[in-house]
Amino acid sequence: MTNSVTQDNKPQHYLLIVNDRVAGRTRIKVPGLYRNDRMRANLESRLIVLDEIRLVRANTLTGNLLVEYAAPHNTREMPAGIAQLLEAELGYPIIRHTETIDRPPKKITERKPKKARRRPEVTEYPTQPLQLWHTFSGVQVIDFVQGSEQGLTQEAAAQRLVKYGYNLLSEHVRRSSLQMFLQQFVSAPVAMLGVAAVVSLATGGVADAAVILIVVLVNSTIGFVTEKSAEKTINALGQLTPETATVIRGGKKLEISMSEVALGDILALAPGSYIAADARLLDSHRLTLDESPLTGESLPVVKNHEYLGKEDTALGDRQNMVYMGATVTGGNGRAIAVATGRYTEIGKIQDLVGATKTPVTPMQMQIDDMGMQLALLSSGICVLVFVVGLLRGRPLLEMLMSSISLAVAAVPEGLPTVATSTLALGIKAMKSRKVLIRQLPAVENLGSVQVICLDKTGTLTLNQMSVVALQTVQTGIKVKEGGFYQGDAKIDPYRTDETLQRMMEVLVLCNESTPAEMGACFLRGSPTENALLQIAIDAGEDIHFLRESRPAVQVDYRAEDRPYMVTVHALEDGGFFTAVKGSPYEVLELCHRCSINGRLEVLSEDQRKSILTWNERLGADALRVLGVAYCITGDVSGYQQQTLIWLGLVGMEDVIRSGMEELMAQFHDAGIETVMITGDQSSTALSVGKRLGLNGIDKPLEIIDSGHLDKLDPSVLAGLVNRTTIFSRVSPAHKLLIVEALQRNGKVVAMTGDGINDSPALKAANIGVTLGERGTDAARSVADVILEDDDLKTMVTAIREGRAIYDNIRKSLHFLLSTNLGEIEVMLVSAALGGAEILNPRQLLWMNLITDIFPALALAMDPPEFDVLKRPPRDPNAAIVSRSDYTKLIRESCIITAGTLGVYGYGVLRYGPGQNASTQAFMSQIIAQFLHAYRCRSEHTSIFDLKNRLPNRYLDTAVGLSVLMQVLAVTLPSLRRLLRLSPVGVFDMIAILAGAGLPFIANEAIKGINKNTFNQDNKK
Repeated sequence: MTNSVTQDNKPQHYLLIVNDRVAGRTRIKVPGLYRNDRMRANLESRLIVLDEIRLVRANTLTGNLLVEYAAPHNTREMPAGIAQLLEAELGYPIIRHTETIDRPPKKITERKPKKARRRPEVTEYPTQPLQLWHTFSGVQVIDFVQGSEQGLTQEAAAQRLVKYGYNLLSEHVRRSSLQMFLQQFVSAPVAMLGVAAVVSLATGGVADAAVILIVVLVNSTIGFVTEKSAEKTINALGQLTPETATVIRGGKKLEISMSEVALGDILALAPGSYIAADARLLDSHRLTLDESPLTGESLPVVKNHEYLGKEDTALGDRQNMVYMGATVTGGNGRAIAVATGRYTEIGKIQDLVGATKTPVTPMQMQIDDMGMQLALLSSGICVLVFVVGLLRGRPLLEMLMSSISLAVAAVPEGLPTVATSTLALGIKAMKSRKVLIRQLPAVENLGSVQVICLDKTGTLTLNQMSVVALQTVQTGIKVKEGGFYQGDAKIDPYRTDETLQRMMEVLVLCNESTPAEMGACFLRGSPTENALLQIAIDAGEDIHFLRESRPAVQVDYRAEDRPYMVTVHALEDGGFFTAVKGSPYEVLELCHRCSINGRLEVLSEDQRKSILTWNERLGADALRVLGVAYCITGDVSGYQQQTLIWLGLVGMEDVIRSGMEELMAQFHDAGIETVMITGDQSSTALSVGKRLGLNGIDKPLEIIDSGHLDKLDPSVLAGLVNRTTIFSRVSPAHKLLIVEALQRNGKVVAMTGDGINDSPALKAANIGVTLGERGTDAARSVADVILEDDDLKTMVTAIREGRAIYDNIRKSLHFLLSTNLGEIEVMLVSAALGGAEILNPRQLLWMNLITDIFPALALAMDPPEFDVLKRPPRDPNAAIVSRSDYTKLIRESCIITAGTLGVYGYGVLRYGPGQNASTQAFMSQIIAQFLHAYRCRSEHTSIFDLKNRLPNRYLDTAVGLSVLMQVLAVTLPSLRRLLRLSPVGVFDMIAILAGAGLPFIANEAIKGINKNTFNQDNKK
């Protein structure tokens, strides 16, 4: 393969394969991908449609592209077809990191002795973080950092914290209050006002210049206060990370503050642990991590402490390293910290990113674009007004001032302020309702959720398991309130069947739960483990004596490729007792014999079928079913060669949370599809789905067993998920596939979950929802919405508020655009008529001051409308102001303008052209705008429909204050002279109220006519 080179012997552009050692996947360095989100989205969307590719992940932090092939390949080389496709799509040739590029011949010199591998020195750590820890053994690393297998002493840790600093990431410098205030003046409207002030001073209009400066200061102060409040709220939405870490110091396991983790500390890793520092693994047992915060790859990564990498091994392939920000998803291990705080990989990335900026949402970008378009449009109109005025004989300076003032008044400066403030206030309002929103765009997405994927255990159910059924080969037992029943007769399980006694022993030994304290009935452990231990206690088993007499010597935890747990225990006679529990299908496959009342028999095919039938029956009753088996061997590993002895089935019930059936109905009424995702068997999942009413009224209840989901073509999977209600027996990878398949169908997906295994899907979903108290750290760190009260019913509140926030921003925009259009129309007519102007520049500025900010902000806090959850979700791609909206805006503004011109005509007829007529037009226009704010509260209900709308106290207050300011404007002599107003008489006031009220009534009547037409069309 030929590559072009520059004069300094470096290749110009190429795709560098940095890792292809794993069969079926390749990692490629792509030029220009670093911090380029547009390229990332383009690459992923264009490559994923290729049949030869199963998975594409582009990481803008590392500049790497991860490609997994759809068809299995035993070789590590990239298939030639995919290489050609990538080269064609990206336009660059592909080379491998092992290839050399033709260079000019080097001058032959005497060869110098080869340098020994550089030994990292801990003294370099604070100023030069090292990259080679993955190339050294664990013993070497301990020696290099002067650590110990037993961990640091407290004194040594304290000394290192003083020497190297605390384990804290760099804090970015945020804008000061002064900077934020000064930035309020950096905008096109303020620039226009500045020009107007200069023109006024140049022509002797000191009063005009003073008015302009007052308007600028007031608007800037309001913008500063609202932006300061919004930024404070947004900055508080940092990523939730644990405050403590578990370390080993002096041979003892301690829980310390995250900031006190020091170089050389031994980290204890367990499922759910947040990695507190970059560390080299010393031990690992089936250890997997979610490294997506660092690498962007959502799937768990397998770690191995025995692995040794090369110097050029990519960050994502360093199997013996764990990095700050990652989370343990499975297994356990120990690691020694080699970098903390700003010297970690994630700390260096944070330093590269620079100062954090307030996130800009898609809605805000739409509003910014709209503001620019309106500025250009209004500028054109103002130029037109200026030219027409000159042609009609108006003075040049007067028309220049009027045009600039009109341009400023026509552009609603409140647009960005309203959008940001509404989102920030919405976040505060949701927090008061126990809904914590961690990211600003999530507020928008809540209003457009179309599918909500519900994790069953712990979310739809109480996650408090209890055993309700036991089934041996010959006996069926029901469990009620700690009692055992065979039929209607209460029995002693130990006297009834020796197999039940052996089953209780297995449930105690193959179990990680422990009593909270000696003699207490409270248990520490997972709900499933607690339920199994509790049933043994209820049966009369002495769990402390049993565990002490049969100590565990080996534990193999349940894993994704092995759905059962195995523990091996030493017996007093030198033998070993092996206890097994897990998936009935898988455990039964391992069994060759069964226990019948303590007697061992070879399992017949009829007995196997009977066991599987019982398993299906228990599952059909919405029970979680586990198979139980054991064996006794002469050595620890003997169970791997000897088949197990079947004991029976255990059926457990996870009670559905109160009100979940009504909640599903609410989701369906809101046009949101509900999908349940569970690791339970199909029969159990189907029973729970029926009880919940997941299918609604018209939709059939479709279920898919996810065992072979990952083998389906993406297009086939996308078709299946579109009409499936329940996915059973899912793994974390399956949850991610389901969410991504729904998104490929164009759905806006919310995913609920509280466990570590939910994290990848929560991160990939448009809205990740987890629980505040029971949710794991891994789930909370990637979720967008956290339900602090652990009640899924709060999700309805979140969706209602999300829709209401979007509606309220539309209401504010509607008000600002329609009223500003009215001002432009009045000034266009004024310029066309010639003679005295209807509204002078000072009046336009005053109008802009009291009507553009406070009423618009008050509309942004309007209570949700009654039918907000009866409408379908909004289209996330729809413009916030559509073409039909612009038609409505022009119609409403023209009606308001007609009222203002009518009052002006009355004033001209009574007083003649001049200040009196202008005053009445000015008063009519402002009062019409106040009334129009109430009209903008709803597109569906009338202001007179008190039953279907809640009062808006904020709007009442804002309008009341604005009316008070307007009254002062016409009553205070000094302010009246400044605005060039005349006193208003009784008959004048009647005309003003008529000119403002009649347009309001007309617009409300048109709203009612449109509503009736809409309802009649729906009936047809």
